[in-house]
Amino acid sequence: MKSVLVSGYYGFNNTGDEAMIETFSIELAKKNYKLIVLSSNPEKTKELYNVEAYDRYNIFEIMKAIGKADIVVSGGGTLFQDITSRKSIWYYLGVVRLAQLMGKKVCVAYQGMGPINTNMYRKMTKKILNKKSVKLIAMRDKHAYEYAKEMGIKEEKMMLSSDMIFMMKPPAPERCMKIIKDNVHNYKEGEVLIGFSIREWRDKDRTDLFAEVADKLVEKYNARIVFFPFHKPKDAEISKIVMHKMKHEDATVLMPNRYLPSEILGAMGYMNINIGVRLHALVFSILRNVPTIGISYEPKVDGFLEMMNMSSVCTYESIDVEKILEQVEYYMQNSKVDYTEKTNEFAEMGQNALNRIIEELEKK
Repeated sequence: MKSVLVSGYYGFNNTGDEAMIETFSIELAKKNYKLIVLSSNPEKTKELYNVEAYDRYNIFEIMKAIGKADIVVSGGGTLFQDITSRKSIWYYLGVVRLAQLMGKKVCVAYQGMGPINTNMYRKMTKKILNKKSVKLIAMRDKHAYEYAKEMGIKEEKMMLSSDMIFMMKPPAPERCMKIIKDNVHNYKEGEVLIGFSIREWRDKDRTDLFAEVADKLVEKYNARIVFFPFHKPKDAEISKIVMHKMKHEDATVLMPNRYLPSEILGAMGYMNINIGVRLHALVFSILRNVPTIGISYEPKVDGFLEMMNMSSVCTYESIDVEKILEQVEYYMQNSKVDYTEKTNEFAEMGQNALNRIIEELEKK
């Protein structure tokens, strides 16, 4: 059985990134291929997703994993950037370079790109990704594609893809409803549920403003506010702070850290509206055809919303309470949305990238 090794931000309790592992493992298994993961928590990754996993911090484990793989995939996420940490770009390019030195084919897939502000890192990224062993660079949005092209990545290697998560499916409706009933106590069919997925960003404290929005939604619509922390424990901590600052804390729910990404996807489908800062929270909401309100904190959010013919309601830097409330009111009055045409298109784009990876896997 041939194997695909994936290198990314895995094993860190980030629902969006873990969704890639869940989806990738399912899709490869359909074609009788095996997934190997570099993870910060290999045992948990093995247990949750039934994959082979190795310690991403141990060079000998990394080399062992690369040695067992028939092809190495770098993705998803936005791995080649230096805005969150300069260590990040060194690590992910280092894995690619090590795979090249070990004679492996490499595909970069389901990724964003940039910003890379340091000139040395830009040159290093261009040099490594333009090597012959890199067979595919599949960017998940137009912004990333154009950024890579402008940086000098060879266009013949590139394709416009999407996030692999567009290929993910929720569990059966009975399972999804059980998750809702287990967490939204005394849930009554028809009551208003509004999902929140928030995060910290650059030490900007916006908790007062999020609490103000949530309180007003409780007061106006008798809503329950369901917090979906996509990166645990950080997002859970900031969600708790918002909850404690609210006048109506008793109307809040914090989703626990015990569900698979596909189960969170299913639960988000029962919200009347989802308000999200996290990119993958917006993707999950849109996949479930729930009216979605995006708050931008990075270009990747704007890039995704642009692909959906949408725009952010405001930025994290300048949270606009009134604009958020106006958008909620619009959706409460016009609750029917249908993102299916776009999400099907993105699922097909994701499948096309997977087909290219498999083509390379099968080549001698």
